[in-house]
Amino acid sequence: MGKQGGGGDKKAQLFGAILNQKLPTLRWGLANAGVAPATRDDEGKTTFMLACASGRDKSLGEMIRWYERRLSQLRECLELTDDDTGETCFHMAASAQGNGAAKCVHLLLDAWGSVDKQRKDAGWKRKDGRGKTVYDVATSKSRAIIDEWMVEPETESEDEAVAEDGLTKTQRSKLKKRELEAKERAGSVLPPPPPSSQEETAVDVERGEFKEGTPAPQWPEVEKWAQSVRDLKPICELTIGRDESDDLPSLPCAGPGEPGSVVDPALYWCDTVNRLSLKLGPRLTYVSPTGISRMAHLTHLIVSGHALKTLDGLASLPLKSLDASRNLLEALPAMPPKIEALDVSGNKITALSPVLDKCVDLVTLQFDSNLVTSIDLPFASFKRLMTLSCGSNLLTQLPDAIGDAAKLEALTLNGNTELAALPATLAKCKKMKDIKCDGCGIADNKVLGYIKKGEYKQLAKYFEKTAKSGGKGGGKGKKKK
Repeated sequence: MGKQGGGGDKKAQLFGAILNQKLPTLRWGLANAGVAPATRDDEGKTTFMLACASGRDKSLGEMIRWYERRLSQLRECLELTDDDTGETCFHMAASAQGNGAAKCVHLLLDAWGSVDKQRKDAGWKRKDGRGKTVYDVATSKSRAIIDEWMVEPETESEDEAVAEDGLTKTQRSKLKKRELEAKERAGSVLPPPPPSSQEETAVDVERGEFKEGTPAPQWPEVEKWAQSVRDLKPICELTIGRDESDDLPSLPCAGPGEPGSVVDPALYWCDTVNRLSLKLGPRLTYVSPTGISRMAHLTHLIVSGHALKTLDGLASLPLKSLDASRNLLEALPAMPPKIEALDVSGNKITALSPVLDKCVDLVTLQFDSNLVTSIDLPFASFKRLMTLSCGSNLLTQLPDAIGDAAKLEALTLNGNTELAALPATLAKCKKMKDIKCDGCGIADNKVLGYIKKGEYKQLAKYFEKTAKSGGKGGGKGKKKK
C-alpha cells in the first residue's frame, strides 16, 4: 500500500503497475493519476494496449471492471487505435503469444459484449491500418476462443435428466462457472489490509493533500481541485480567469530565488491537471519555472493575452499544445520534443531555430506578428506539419526546404511586405489547400491568380515548370520597358 504513494510520475507508476500486475497500485493509479482512456505511454500505447500486447490479463481485467460503470469510456478504451499501425488493443491481444494473451482475448470479448449487446462480432471484426481484422491476425489459440464465443449457447436435450434442485447437468455447469467467475472478480477487488499511519501519510502526500511545503490555496479554483483529490475524483482541467476589476495581489514565489507573481503558488501543486487555461490579463508577468515543471501531467497550456517575457520550465512536461500568443516573449522557450500545436503569435520573437529543430511532431505552428526574418527549420523531419502560419513577420524569402513538409495543407504569409517570391519546391506539397499572401511583394500574376482561385494543382504544375526553367516560382515578373 505504501509503495503506491511513493512519489514520482504517477502516469509512469500506473503503466509500471500494469506490466507488473500490481493490482492495488493499478486501482490507485486509475483513481489518482489523471489518466484518460486516450492517455498513452512514451511508445504511444494506451493502458489497454499495453496490457493486451504484453499479455497482462489480470491488469486488463482490473481496468475493464473499473470502466464497467463508465461504458462510454470503456468503449473508447476498446476502440482507440495505434497511431502507426491502426491496431486496436484487441488486435494486439489476439496476435500475441501465451496464456496471458489468450485470457486477454476472453476478457475483451466479454467487454465488447457489455458495450455492444446487439452484435457478438462487434470487437473482432474491426480492421487495422492494413485492412486486417482481429480474426485475421489472431493466433490459432485466439481464433479458437473467438470461434467458441460465436457459437450459440448449448441447449439442453429434451431427455436430459432434471435433478432434485430443478437443474439439468448443463444448467448446473453453467451456474457453477458463473459463480467461480464472480468469486474471482470479487477476490481481485477486495480492499487491501488497513494501512499503517506511515502508509496513510505516504498516500496522502502522493495525492497532493499534505505535501511538505504545499502552500494553502488562495484561489477558489485551486481549493476546489484540492477537495476533488480528497474525494478521489481529481479534476483534470482548470480554467482560471479574472476581470480587470478583480483583486489580483502579488503572491509569494513558488521557487527559491524567483520573484513574486499574481499566480496562486498552490496552483503548481495541482499535479493531476492535464489542461490549464489562465486568463489573468496583463497583470500576469511571470510563471514560475519551478512550479510549472511540477505539473507532471500537463498536456495543454493556454496563457495567451498576458505580459509574459519568459516562459521557462516547459521542456520536461508532456505538453502537446501550447498557446502563448499575445505576450511579450522575445525568444522561444525550450520546448518539449513531443509538442504538436504551438501558437506564439503576437510576441517579439526573432528566431525559431534551434529551439524547434527537434519538435518534429508539430502539426500546427503559428508565429504571426513577430520579428522572424527566416524559417530555417529541418522541414524534411516535420512529417506531420499541416498548418504553418507566419504572417506579419520580416520574411524576405522562404527556404526551398519548405517543400519537404509533405503534409503541409495551409500556409499563411500575409503582411510580409519584403517577401517577393514563393519557392518552386512548394510543388512537392501535394496536399496544399490554402495559401494566404495578401500584403506580400509577390508580383507574379499567375501565382496570385492560382492562389486567388484556389487552383493549387495548377499552381503546383506552374511551379514545376518554373523550376525546370530555373525560376523561383513566384517572382516579381518582367520589368516594364
